Amino acid sequence: MNDSELNRMLKHAAAAPPAVVPHALEEGIMARVRSDDGRARRWRSFVQWLLILAAVSGIVTASVVGWAMASRDTTHTTPPTMELFRTGEPQ
Repeated sequence: MNDSELNRMLKHAAAAPPAVVPHALEEGIMARVRSDDGRARRWRSFVQWLLILAAVSGIVTASVVGWAMASRDTTHTTPPTMELFRTGEPQ
């Protein structure tokens, strides 16, 4: 295709009348749009539940890891030795 053919085709497309949807197709299209609304609601609900479950599983995982690390920590199981109790009265 050369420039003149492309130019002629573009002019022909620009001069063409706008496409009009027949009345019979319009009803079918609107029915499809209504049914797609239900599909969109179900999809939105699925995504919301997926995000909620991801957040809950993250919180549960963080809690389990924190509890496991805290249960193995021996820092606070024995009180620290204080200088006063080790040497007796100061001189």
